[in-house]
Amino acid sequence: MRKQLTDTNLTQTMAWIWLGILVAGFVAWHAYRYWRKLTSPPPPLLEPNFTQSLEQRLAKRQATAKRKRRGDPIKNHRRRHP
Repeated sequence: MRKQLTDTNLTQTMAWIWLGILVAGFVAWHAYRYWRKLTSPPPPLLEPNFTQSLEQRLAKRQATAKRKRRGDPIKNHRRRHP
C-alpha cells in the first residue's frame, strides 16, 4: 500500500491562513502598544512620606485651631489673703 500524501493545495492554503493569523496578531499587538502610548493615563501622584504628611496635618490643625492663652501658672493660682 502506498502512503497517501496530503493535498498540496490544501496544505498551502492552511499555511497561508496561519501566516495571515500570525501577521494580523502581530499588527494588532503593535497597534495596541502604540494606542497605549498615546492614551496612557498620567502617572499616579506619589504619597508623601510620613514626615511630609505629619507636617501637613500639623499645619492644618494649627490653621484651624483656636489658640489658647496660657498664663503663668503661679500667678493664676495664687491665693489672695485679705
